[in-house]
Amino acid sequence: MARTKKSNLTEKFRKAAATKSGRVHVVPSKSGWSVKKEGAKRSTAVRPTKEGAVRLAKQVKSADRIIIHKKDGTIQKNTKKK
Repeated sequence: MARTKKSNLTEKFRKAAATKSGRVHVVPSKSGWSVKKEGAKRSTAVRPTKEGAVRLAKQVKSADRIIIHKKDGTIQKNTKKK
């Protein structure tokens, strides 16, 4: 049986989470949008809107890059924090 698109994304997230980089991801979750540092098992925070999650991600002091995902999990934008 072939892997589904969702399980492929989950595997990519697991591999990325194994690294301790300065990247912070804004990803869709069951209750809104999660802000999650790579390497962390849990989200830093969950916000009801994507815009709110992006604002919060920009405030994370240890973030070098902010990676914003679309609702389907693919990357929408990969930016260097200013």
